[in-house]
Amino acid sequence: MTDPMAPETIQRLQAGIPTALAMLAGMQLEVFTHLAAGPRRSTELAASLGVDEERLSRLLYALVIAELLEYRDDGFANRPEAARFLVKGQPGYIGGMHELLSQLWHADMLTAKSIRSGHPAALHDYAAVSDEEMAAMLRGMHPSAVSAAQDFMRHFDFSQCRSVVDIGGGSGGLVATLCAAHPGLQGTLFDLPRTASLAAPILKETPGGDRVSIEHGDIVRASPRGEHDAVVLRALVQVLSRDAAARAIANAARALRAGGTIYIAGGGILDDDRLAPRAAVFLNVTFMNLYPAGASYTESQHREWLAAAGCGPLRRVTLPSGGGIIAARKLG
Repeated sequence: MTDPMAPETIQRLQAGIPTALAMLAGMQLEVFTHLAAGPRRSTELAASLGVDEERLSRLLYALVIAELLEYRDDGFANRPEAARFLVKGQPGYIGGMHELLSQLWHADMLTAKSIRSGHPAALHDYAAVSDEEMAAMLRGMHPSAVSAAQDFMRHFDFSQCRSVVDIGGGSGGLVATLCAAHPGLQGTLFDLPRTASLAAPILKETPGGDRVSIEHGDIVRASPRGEHDAVVLRALVQVLSRDAAARAIANAARALRAGGTIYIAGGGILDDDRLAPRAAVFLNVTFMNLYPAGASYTESQHREWLAAAGCGPLRRVTLPSGGGIIAARKLG
């Protein structure tokens, strides 16, 4: 008797992995940037990249199948999406995220080990990273911070804000971009001393960065100085334990004036049933491999922490990427 069931889901999941890894290799080699001026044959492109043509051509054909390149009579060329987002110098460039993607995907390969050991198998130990490596990470994540600011401005009105604090803001790209779009806004980047110091030269190069001051601090332990109209915690709550997340939110709220808004953003905001958004469900697995206590947290957990910090009601926006933004006002 013929078995009517086929491993279709398994095969579909397996088929997606090579495509993503081909994209990653193209980003690492800067293939898309080298095709920015137009189609090039594999021999010419290999010479420009300083690599073996036969090996490169294998990747180029894979990128055609991945729908990032197209093959023409005059050579390989970027498709519109690759031209917009994977070419250095373009406003929407996200190709610099290849280092982060490589780290995240490597971590995901160690999920079973993390579960068996009870410890993160790909622990992010920033103390062991050199200043050069840390600065490269900040620059790699900078375009996503700038892009996040655009998401904020599409969904929230900052026109009446006079001051905003970007807590754990890394490169400062988010707060600088907000300042660039709002001439009356003054920004503060609040981060650990080493990170904040390495972010300073990036801020100088970023539009709006001249109106961002830098304050050293640890939000789990203390609040930023002064009172502000808005505070932002992006991709921060999700790397903390439950207790540390509650303290961070409480300390952030203390830096708000009454009526000011706290924003919590990131990929780790879950529906209460923990089955959506899809990206947050899978990031919850990734966090287990990277952080001792980081996790995707539910909307209800965020609501509870915000209420304890004197903030509400909660408004949540889910972005097309699956990431989210939660906003609440400080009461009183």
